[in-house]
Amino acid sequence: MVVLPMLNRTYDFRGKKFLVTGHTGFKGTWLSRTLVLAGAEVHGLALAPEPSSIFLRVKELGIRSSSLVDIRNSENVRSYFLDREFNGVFHLAAQPLVLESYEKPIQTFETNVMGTAHLLDCIINKDSAPWVLVITSDKVYKNIEVEQGYKEDDALGGKDPYSASKSATEMVVNAWRAIAEYKGSKVKLCVARAGNVIGGGDLAQNRLIPDLIRSFHANIPAVIRNPNSVRPWQHVLDPINGYLRLAKQLNSEKYTFPAYNFGPAELLKLNVESVAKIACSIWGKNAGYVIKSDAQKPSESVLLWISSQLAQSDLGWQNHLSAPEAIKWAINWELETKKTDAKTAMDTQIRAFFEEYL
Repeated sequence: MVVLPMLNRTYDFRGKKFLVTGHTGFKGTWLSRTLVLAGAEVHGLALAPEPSSIFLRVKELGIRSSSLVDIRNSENVRSYFLDREFNGVFHLAAQPLVLESYEKPIQTFETNVMGTAHLLDCIINKDSAPWVLVITSDKVYKNIEVEQGYKEDDALGGKDPYSASKSATEMVVNAWRAIAEYKGSKVKLCVARAGNVIGGGDLAQNRLIPDLIRSFHANIPAVIRNPNSVRPWQHVLDPINGYLRLAKQLNSEKYTFPAYNFGPAELLKLNVESVAKIACSIWGKNAGYVIKSDAQKPSESVLLWISSQLAQSDLGWQNHLSAPEAIKWAINWELETKKTDAKTAMDTQIRAFFEEYL
């Protein structure tokens, strides 16, 4: 097994056995491979990957086991944890798309809310792991369109089904934290919030960078909506670095806050059209876009930004790649896979990131 020495020295994950739920998804695939390169024994629990999933493109992540389990089914989750124990759990399994939450709201709540409840209940009742890190979203906050970044103790909310389900997920975490205390369990529950994560291999529908890449491959102009919407854009390896730092602290006896934001700095905010322009310039020939309004498309917040001051002060974390750099890395990964295999392209970027920023 290939291990990156700088990753292992920093996080000391050799001999650690981790579970990653949602490992067949975009962020789950990147996290699983990074943990493997850090020397950890990684197990995965998820639904079957989508046909276009990066999980299928990478093929050999190096994880020890991959189990197909629907977390909406409490009996299946209970069966999975009957004879399994881990040194920590990264919970990423979720319905992650805003538009799909409008089309499938019940499924979204069943997965994001009840799925999390099933998972936490099994782990706490059986002490299957000393900690669970639940990955939610920047959209958990009650968005009042302010310039200041939302902090961890700001009010939660959410108007659309996805945002509401993610806020409810955090209520589940709070409730099972109280249940753990009531039952005398020492399982620590922590939340990590990040949003608008981009990177190579994300081909989900109705996301800006994947939509652009699909259009680039097809040699047709990409259609963008909400060109003036401002978002913080970060490369997937930046929040993953935050999750690893948090996991290292959870492995120790240090006090850990209940939730951490891992969001880009102020200068990493760009509007949608600016992102499209940068992506087109990097792709080059035949890359272009058109702006089209869509009255049927649910409205989105114009401004959303979270403050990461707590992660900076408590974990020593910061966002390293600027928004233009994050876009460049995402587009370059796709271009690189025309010349080499997806896993090599992924490993190259993981190595470059951690050699530069650890």
